Amino acid sequence: MTPDKRKTIAIAILLLAGAFALKWWYRTATVDQLGFVLTPVTTFIGLFTGTTGTFVPEQGHLFGELGIVVDRSCSGINFLIIATATFSFLWLRRPDGGCARPIMTALIVLGSWGLTVLANTGRILLMVYLDRYGLHPGPTVHEALGAFFFLASLLLASLAFDRILPHSRTASTN
Repeated sequence: MTPDKRKTIAIAILLLAGAFALKWWYRTATVDQLGFVLTPVTTFIGLFTGTTGTFVPEQGHLFGELGIVVDRSCSGINFLIIATATFSFLWLRRPDGGCARPIMTALIVLGSWGLTVLANTGRILLMVYLDRYGLHPGPTVHEALGAFFFLASLLLASLAFDRILPHSRTASTN
């Protein structure tokens, strides 16, 4: 194994350790501490629906006109962890990281966070619009639609990320 590959593996392991540390922290995190994910999501919800949310400490962002509270369970932290791990494993498949290692590390972290915000916003907006059209999915359907939305987002983003990563060229023998 080349030194370059070892460095790439070391950074990927750090990213995965960070993802697991985030999961450990999330066990006891309050809605107040999850603002780095919830605030952008609620901002987008407000922009797309034309409503404003009010932050209620220890409860979440209340959207009275929509009849929803975006709380701790809506944070998408588990999706953030899965996205970070997925992108790290996709990166590990490459032969080396080269000088792009710091850029790729930042891209994985920021890309995972951005994807989490967008997927979470889309998932919540889907539920809001279903409610507007008189469709009120029960808890099981609500969770299934959310899981489908997250899975589709992760799949599309993973395919795009894999596409932009450099691929090794194998020499052909004739």
